[in-house]
Amino acid sequence: MDDHLLPIVEDPYIIHENTMLITPFYTEQAYLHSHVMEVYQEIQVKENPRKIVMNSLEYFGADLPGRNQSAGGILRNQRLLPVLISERSKMCMIPTCSPTKSENCWISYRHVRSIDPKGNRSIVTLENHKRVELNITRDTLERRIEKAARLVDTYEIRYQKITDLYRSQIIAESQTIYKIPRFEN
Repeated sequence: MDDHLLPIVEDPYIIHENTMLITPFYTEQAYLHSHVMEVYQEIQVKENPRKIVMNSLEYFGADLPGRNQSAGGILRNQRLLPVLISERSKMCMIPTCSPTKSENCWISYRHVRSIDPKGNRSIVTLENHKRVELNITRDTLERRIEKAARLVDTYEIRYQKITDLYRSQIIAESQTIYKIPRFEN
C-alpha cells in the first residue's frame, strides 16, 4: 500500500495486541516515520519505529535498557534481543537488525504465520495473510522468533510460580484467621 494514502496518526502510537509489524520510511521532507501494519488496518505514524517501541515500553511501565538487561539474563550470550513490550499481554517485538539503525523493522513474533526464504531476505506471511519482504534471512528470523517465545514463556513460568507460591501460603495458613466473630444482638 502506498504510504501517503494511509491514515496518519499524530499522537504517540502504543503497540497493542493487533500490532504486527512496524517498518520505517522517509517522507519527502526526509523525516523518518513508521508504517504500522495491524491485523485490521495499516497506518502511518509520525514517529520512527524506535520511538514507538520506547513510548510503548514507557506506557507499560518499562524502558529499553531494563528490558534488554532482563532479556539478556534469560537469553544468555545472545544479541539483538527481543523486547517484551507487555508481560501481561505477552506482546514481544523482534528487531530485524540493530534497533539503533534507521532501517530496523520491528515484528511481533506471535503474528508470523510463515517465513519463506528469498536469498538474504525473507517473505513473511502475517496473521492476516499479508506478505511482506524483510531484510533478514529466514533462519535468523526463525531463531529470533524462538528467542521471543522463550522469553515470553520464561516470564509466564515465573509469574505462575509466584502465583502458586502465594496460593500455597494462603492454604497453609491457620484456619483461625478466617473465623468470623459472631456478634449477638
